[in-house]
Amino acid sequence: MYTMALVILIGLVAQTVVTVATDHIPFLKQIPIISKGEGWLIAACILLVWLMDVSVLGTFMGANGANLDSWVDIVGSGLAIAGFTHVTANFQNFLARLRY
Repeated sequence: MYTMALVILIGLVAQTVVTVATDHIPFLKQIPIISKGEGWLIAACILLVWLMDVSVLGTFMGANGANLDSWVDIVGSGLAIAGFTHVTANFQNFLARLRY
């Protein structure tokens, strides 16, 4: 349960950083690959996992944790958080459409 809260928190922070960066730095929107912000979201999630030294994949891989290389755990955890962030954003949009 706490791991899911951590995933949501890291995803929220990463999404906020990406939104602020793309809104206030205008030349970032002109780069075709980065214009959507999805590449920035993935990079921000991986960077936050690395800086915070957390392991989302290790938590769900069993009691002993995952026997993965550290870079695989960091990148995999960052990708899992980025994917979960998209799921929660889509769910929020769905709930907003139901209200009106």
